[in-house]
Amino acid sequence: MRRTFPFSAIVGQEKLKRALLIVAVDSTIAGVLIKGPKGVAKSTAVRALANLLPEIEVVADCPFSCDPDNKEKMCSSCRSRIESGEKLPRLKRKKKIVDLPVSATLDRVVGTLDIKKILKEGERGLEPGLLAQANRGILYIDEVNLLPDDVVNAILDAASSKYNVVEREGVSIVHPADFILIGTMNPEEGELRPQLLDRFAISVEAEAPKTPEELIEISNRVEEFERTQEKFLKAYEEEEEKLKKKIYDATLILPRVTISEAHLKYIADTILTFSASTRAMIYAVKVAKALASLDGRVEVNERDVKDALELVLSHRVPNFDRSSLPNVSKNERSDTSESPTFQGNTQWKEELSNRVSKERDETEPNHSEISIPKSKVKGTGFGKGGLFDSILGKYRGEGLHLDLYASLINMALHKRSWLEPQDLSIKGVESTGALPILLLLDSSKSMEFSKRISLAKSILKGLLIKAYQIRSKVGLVTFSGFSSEYVVPITKNFKKVESSIEAVRPSGKTPISSALALAIQIINRETRSRRGVLPIVFLISDGKANVGLRNNIANELSELSSKLGKISKVIVIDTSMPHQPSFNNLISSKANGILIRANNFITDLHI
Repeated sequence: MRRTFPFSAIVGQEKLKRALLIVAVDSTIAGVLIKGPKGVAKSTAVRALANLLPEIEVVADCPFSCDPDNKEKMCSSCRSRIESGEKLPRLKRKKKIVDLPVSATLDRVVGTLDIKKILKEGERGLEPGLLAQANRGILYIDEVNLLPDDVVNAILDAASSKYNVVEREGVSIVHPADFILIGTMNPEEGELRPQLLDRFAISVEAEAPKTPEELIEISNRVEEFERTQEKFLKAYEEEEEKLKKKIYDATLILPRVTISEAHLKYIADTILTFSASTRAMIYAVKVAKALASLDGRVEVNERDVKDALELVLSHRVPNFDRSSLPNVSKNERSDTSESPTFQGNTQWKEELSNRVSKERDETEPNHSEISIPKSKVKGTGFGKGGLFDSILGKYRGEGLHLDLYASLINMALHKRSWLEPQDLSIKGVESTGALPILLLLDSSKSMEFSKRISLAKSILKGLLIKAYQIRSKVGLVTFSGFSSEYVVPITKNFKKVESSIEAVRPSGKTPISSALALAIQIINRETRSRRGVLPIVFLISDGKANVGLRNNIANELSELSSKLGKISKVIVIDTSMPHQPSFNNLISSKANGILIRANNFITDLHI
């Protein structure tokens, strides 16, 4: 039997453990996002939490684990059975941890049609998804930032409303989905969009050990757990029981916890100053109350408020710093109903507002050097109907195919054993999942380098914005001198790619052959792990190759371009001056790609 590392045995990570205890006490706090590098006990802490949660009683044969004593929160099936006088079978068990893999589809998460029931009985039915399994338990998402947006949205909607609504092929089912949502992510692998970040109630940073003593203690405990598991668990049994009681007592205290008007005003002023969402206000109050209940108090104090604001704002406000929060004045510490006064009057709000605005300006992309270009040639721009729409197969009236699955369902629902024209369902072809995009940037020193590199950076920034919208991954290769360098491996961390572009400096010659050879290696690795996906390669160069891998530069460019064109879609952006010699024509032709000349661009595109 697989045993879980005890929650109380985890070394350090006090903020992480406290955040998990908060959602254990109040499950209406819809989700905790744990950020941090790999190997810092994020998953260990989440799995250990399940052992601290009290057992629950469920309807034994219900796929949604309904509470047999709570008719209001039952699924329609259990409610009907009770109303018909049936005695529901009961089962007592621990709360489940349901793992949601990165590869999970939307149908697997929310549920889909029971195809067996349709084909056998000709009746609509639901095959429950992971949200159904997670009801009254924990839904754990490792690497939540790598999930498709539609899946994340569905999960967060259910976490917020406590119900999952399934609409599939004429089937409409609502079932309870009351779970503790916990997501982990490594920021180096890409960020979540702000709209999705806002849906998580709180977030916390899981930090790496900072001292040799911490590392030694972690190593010793893990080794002891692996060697003498039963003895190790016994040693922490008392501490685990204390934590269980702490959670249980806190859930009983929580309904009686109060927060003063002064503290509410303080929270509201802070939320408004940071221009955070209404959700931030709601969750800040809930978290402050949960913190008070964990300490056995029925009244929220100043520390609860500040801790709550830190948990609620750290993922909603760029570069949030707890020290920027003002001190609470004496009036706020009292229980008087008078309007609160802030130390330093309103000066702190003005200074903080200016600081937030400045930080936001610094984090927003700067397109002041050169406007993002758009080609005059139809279908080669970066806007609507341009390169991305063409490459992704979004042709109007084209790229259609038969959706056999939906067609068979229609046939079965009409109780036929053959397909009629009215059963046929047609679906448009569109790319799904993360699309790998590789940028090859010429960083060689040549005439008018400054203008060319500024144009290239602006184009790349535009591509990054568009790639973010279609949930793609981007990698960066630079080439100069006698070699090329894989500066940023393909990632969803667009900030890292952008900062690397900003750091490019000109040097040496133009080794395009080296860049193409490296691109072939990278794309081959990507296509092995993601079959059916055609990556995009952007080559941004003046095409004046003067360094080869062997002797004949033209021959090797021809050979390499042809190979690259077979495994990817190649777009060459030619930054050379008109009528100057360049290999870009050869490269795009042999790769069966697209050639875009910088001089054909108009510089007024707004993405």
